[in-house]
Amino acid sequence: MTDPHHPQPTPYVLDSAARADLEFDRLRTIEQVYDPGTEELLTQVDPAPGWSCLEVGAGAGSIARRLASTAGESGRVVATDTDPRFLRNIAHPGVNVIEHDITTDPLPPGSWDLIHARSVLEHLPDPESVLARLIPSLAPHGQLFAEAIDVSTETLAIAAAQAPDRKTATAFLEFATAVHRLMTLAGAHPELGSNLPVILAAHGLESITHQRRHPLVPGGKRGFYALTLARLAPAFQDHGLLDTTDGHLSSLFDDPSVVFPALPIGAAHGHAPAVGRRQ
Repeated sequence: MTDPHHPQPTPYVLDSAARADLEFDRLRTIEQVYDPGTEELLTQVDPAPGWSCLEVGAGAGSIARRLASTAGESGRVVATDTDPRFLRNIAHPGVNVIEHDITTDPLPPGSWDLIHARSVLEHLPDPESVLARLIPSLAPHGQLFAEAIDVSTETLAIAAAQAPDRKTATAFLEFATAVHRLMTLAGAHPELGSNLPVILAAHGLESITHQRRHPLVPGGKRGFYALTLARLAPAFQDHGLLDTTDGHLSSLFDDPSVVFPALPIGAAHGHAPAVGRRQ
C-alpha cells in the first residue's frame, strides 16, 4: 500500500509517448528559446572539423545538425534519444541517429571530443551516475557541455525580476513553482542546473565554467508556455499542484503580446584531463 506521506515517484513528467501530438512542436519551441544560448556557448567550446560528438537526448535535432555541420565529413555526430521519432527527418547526412537509453544502454563506442546534453539529465532518477558514465568516455582533453533546468528559489526570483509587470511575474512563478513540485514528485531534479559544476568537478573535469540564463519568450497558442502547459495540465491536476481549469494561465500564455521569462537553465562545461591524470 502506498504511504500517502511518501508518494511514489511518478513517470517522467514529459514522456514523449504521452502526448506525441504536441511533443514535436514543444521540442521545436525549446530549440527556439534555448538554442541561441547554447550556440553562444558552443562558440566557446569551439568544435572543429574531424571531431567526434555525442548529442544525448537530441530532441528535435537542432544542435546535432549544428555539430555535424562543424565536424564535417571527417568527423562524426551520434544523436541519441529514448524516442528518436522526432529525429528521423533530421535531414543531415553527418548525423547518425540511434535509439538509446543513457541510463542503461552501453555507450556508443569511441572517445568523444564533445558530449552535449540539454534538458535531459534533470529528468533522470540519478543524473550523477549518468555523468559518471559519460565523462570516462571523453577523449583526452575532450569536453562535456551539460545544460539542465534550474528552477530553484534563487533562480526563479532572478528570472521573475525580468518580467515586464507584476501580473506576468506572478503567472511565471505560479507555473514554475508547480513544475518544480511536479519534477520532485517524479523523482527528477529541478535544481540540477545549479549543481552541475560541483558534479563535473567531482568527476575530474577541469577548467569548469557555469552560466545561468533565462531568455524572454512571447506567448502564443503554439508557444513555449502554451504547449508546455497543455502537456503538463493533466499531471498538475492529478497531483493538486495547479488549478488549470479556470483558464487564467492559458489566456496569458496564449497571448502573443505578453512576454515571459523562460524557465531558467544552467549550463556547465568542463575539459577532461590529459592522459594519466584522470582518476
